[in-house]
Amino acid sequence: MPNFKYLARTKDGKLQRGFLETKNEDELIDILQGRGLIVVSYESAQHAKLKAGSAHRMHTNVKPDDLIIFARQLTSLINAGVTLLRSLEIITEQVTSKRLQQAMVDIKKDVSGGGSLKDALARHPKIFSRFWVNIVATGEATGQLAFALEQLTQYMESTAGFMRKITSALVYPVVILVVAICAILVFIIKIIPMFSQIYSGFSAQLPPFTMVVFSIAEAVKKYFLLGVATLVALFFILRYYRNTHAGRRNIDKLLLEAPVIGNIIRQIAAVRFASGLGMLIKSGTPILHALDIIIESAGNVVIMEMLTKIKENVREGKTMAAPMIEAGLFPEMLSHMVGVGEESGELGNMLEKAALFYQERVDAYVTRLTTLFEPAMIVGIGLIVGALIIAMYLPIFGLAGAIK
Repeated sequence: MPNFKYLARTKDGKLQRGFLETKNEDELIDILQGRGLIVVSYESAQHAKLKAGSAHRMHTNVKPDDLIIFARQLTSLINAGVTLLRSLEIITEQVTSKRLQQAMVDIKKDVSGGGSLKDALARHPKIFSRFWVNIVATGEATGQLAFALEQLTQYMESTAGFMRKITSALVYPVVILVVAICAILVFIIKIIPMFSQIYSGFSAQLPPFTMVVFSIAEAVKKYFLLGVATLVALFFILRYYRNTHAGRRNIDKLLLEAPVIGNIIRQIAAVRFASGLGMLIKSGTPILHALDIIIESAGNVVIMEMLTKIKENVREGKTMAAPMIEAGLFPEMLSHMVGVGEESGELGNMLEKAALFYQERVDAYVTRLTTLFEPAMIVGIGLIVGALIIAMYLPIFGLAGAIK
């Protein structure tokens, strides 16, 4: 029978750890509940040993999954009746991020000293965003911290899953494109010069197309390092320019106006706006404060300017929908849904519905785009390679006469 490691709480509130051999998980829970224990968590003993053996393989940075697991564990422990301080102690032992673990030690110290969880999290802004802190603050103020954390966890899981789908859809064609470019460069730099040397030993006149390809190959081989250095220098120049206010705005505007990329960026921004603002409004955050948080997390200067106009409209008692329609950055239907939500007093629910709709739409759009892009890319690469092969073998038809 499998052996399980469990963590449970007695009626007096004391935590109890141990191992128990049962047929399955249901029997484990029945036995523990029969002993008057409240099950907090459990896992197979084999998995616990593997996790303990890999505990030293901690990563440095804080990944989105680290924060999702942290919120999920904290929700489960608080719902089970475990005190906040004890919950933080338990989670600190299981964290796999070094930075998050160090932050957890400070957070636990602040809470044990009588501070609120909101203030403790706010002291680590590089890990816990204002969005995080605000949701926790609302939960503490209403006495519904577990519920607030549950909502936050669902939001993060939904957002992370959405971005994971988009990334997965885009990674494959990008990898194929990079591999194809590398293969073509090897073809031009290594193989074509070999044919050029062979043909140079004959007195036959090479076809114009072959001579053009050989000239391009020679130029690429000669200036390859210079080209790479130029690209690297251009990257750092653009990076420096991006760090200036004017440069960031111009680049962000250019990206939004790009034919395909711009559409994807705008729709992803619409999803982030709708889901984030809907979550904040439903948690009880004042609309102006919620818009401040959304503006900070926009990531695009042009969109931030539009959101700032929306905030000013709200401050003056006007609607949110008008500046959204005027800017034309978000889909028009989203602007109308916001208007309907404002009129009906159900803005939070309406934004959540809009976020789900556009998540599905962006996912379908990107999937369709990559589906069309892959065969087009394969055909394009095939034409390039075919043209190079033709250029190399075209002189062979005239070499027989030259040899005679």
